[in-house]
Amino acid sequence: MPVYEYITSDPEKGCRICQKGFEIRRPLTRPALDLCPLCRNPVKKLVSRGVTSPKVAKPLSVVDAKKAGFTVLEKRDEGTYEKL
Repeated sequence: MPVYEYITSDPEKGCRICQKGFEIRRPLTRPALDLCPLCRNPVKKLVSRGVTSPKVAKPLSVVDAKKAGFTVLEKRDEGTYEKL
């Protein structure tokens, strides 16, 4: 389920949660929120700040690549590769 960010449309009327902004997990099939779940004041959906993706700490070794099912080739000469 994706995470959506919301903030109050009117900062003077919102509760302390929606004044700061909040995140909520909702299925894609559900419509966007129109009202704060706590104070029932109007909220608007924010554009996300960024996308998180997994980071690889180190390059895969030849052994790791073979375990994952990849064929590992090493360049020997111009246009010639040898299977490791």
